[in-house]
Amino acid sequence: MNELLNKFHKAIFWDVDLKKFSLENSEDRSFIIQRVLKMSYLQDDLLENLENLFSVDEIKFYANGSKEILGNERIEALCKRYNMQHNDFPNYIENIEDYFSK
Repeated sequence: MNELLNKFHKAIFWDVDLKKFSLENSEDRSFIIQRVLKMSYLQDDLLENLENLFSVDEIKFYANGSKEILGNERIEALCKRYNMQHNDFPNYIENIEDYFSK
């Protein structure tokens, strides 16, 4: 997993031992993709590194319906980058201004 350590800051995977992960394992792939999307803070270089490891279709597959990805700004940026819809993300809040004014 040195490839992951070389591509992503240690802080993204602070709580796991990447040496135990395998890019051949679909559960590990799902975790890696969702974690980077969740923790990347929309940094293009991190997303480009993710795209160098995984296809855009696979990224979209694991992002779709992910409860790990939070924040409208992040979700909107991912939708724009990957041509996805807001309703693909369960944590997207429609009319966020109304949500906080209640």
